[in-house]
Amino acid sequence: MQHLISRELSPDRQRLAVLSLAFGSFASVTTEFLPVGILPDISRTFSVSSGAAGLTMTVPGMMAALSAPGVMLFAGRTDRRRIILWLSLILLAGCLIATMAPTFAVMLLSRALVGISLGAFWAMGLSVAVELVAKQKAHKAAAAVFAGVTAAMILGVPMGSLVAEYSSWRGAFVAAAIIAIAALLMQWRMLPAVPAESHVRLTDFKAFVRLPEARKSIVMITAVFAAHFAAYTYLTPLIHEAGIPSAAVTVLLLAYGAIGFASNLVASRFLENNLKATLFASKVSLAIPFLLLPVLLIFPKFETVLILLWAIAWGALPLCLNTWHRSIETEHSEAAAAMFTFTAQVAIAVGSSLGGAIVDHFGLRANFWMSAFYLATHRKVE
Repeated sequence: MQHLISRELSPDRQRLAVLSLAFGSFASVTTEFLPVGILPDISRTFSVSSGAAGLTMTVPGMMAALSAPGVMLFAGRTDRRRIILWLSLILLAGCLIATMAPTFAVMLLSRALVGISLGAFWAMGLSVAVELVAKQKAHKAAAAVFAGVTAAMILGVPMGSLVAEYSSWRGAFVAAAIIAIAALLMQWRMLPAVPAESHVRLTDFKAFVRLPEARKSIVMITAVFAAHFAAYTYLTPLIHEAGIPSAAVTVLLLAYGAIGFASNLVASRFLENNLKATLFASKVSLAIPFLLLPVLLIFPKFETVLILLWAIAWGALPLCLNTWHRSIETEHSEAAAAMFTFTAQVAIAVGSSLGGAIVDHFGLRANFWMSAFYLATHRKVE
């Protein structure tokens, strides 16, 4: 099927179709991480604690974890283009509801819709991308879609913070809705019909998880994503506690995004021959800020340096983990792609949820130290 679809499309149309998926992944994951930069504002608006406000990260993570394998299991032979468009519409609905949510419960409903869309879109987008190009270019197509995910992880938070500074936190969701509309229109115009050659079965997931390398990858993804998001969800409150002025927070988050994106590009050049070394160095670079940020709160300049080191580490880590995961030899590539999304989203939900509980009961500092502990409790990569 892959060869038949790619033969019907010109090279330019192939690139634009893949780009529409990359843009869609950027839109959905940007919306997922938007609350991180505006968490204190959401907390004040709905009169909830910081830990409770963290549910705006936990809920979409939980729903995404369910929808990633769910869309593969229940899609059957439905045209993949139709599914992609419906998922983009659900994302848009989630964004629009957030802009008008009168209560925290409605806000969480909007976040649930975002989670349903992004988990399914991430898994389906990776699968569809490789169907649009020739077999020898499949890895580049998958990398392009994941680049949208990585860019959103890095740039989504500073974008939300910047827009909120000049309007409100609801304005940040208006901006996310505009991005979602643009992605939907691009997909509607550029994506061809993508008939399903077969459908994923539950046994495909079981077969993949039985592989030793798959289990090792799942443990690593869980530990790293949980550690990062337990801390990252509460980065903005920590910055405020360090006494960094509000105007400087936005600049710092933008610098975080820019440096993280550059780190992603640089890391991609080392992965083919130095995957394990790059992964190890990135993990160490992530643990250092988690350990020292709570200690150096009275030194804003040191805090800034540590946050930028964090950006370097996280800019490389998702790409390293995804590259390692995709290198596992398996006949169940769609199930493998869905398992990466499922594992990452479960880890995001668990990490942000545990982070909220720790912040409410033990404070911000304990949460960051616990994140460092997460990184130290999984098996070393062999």
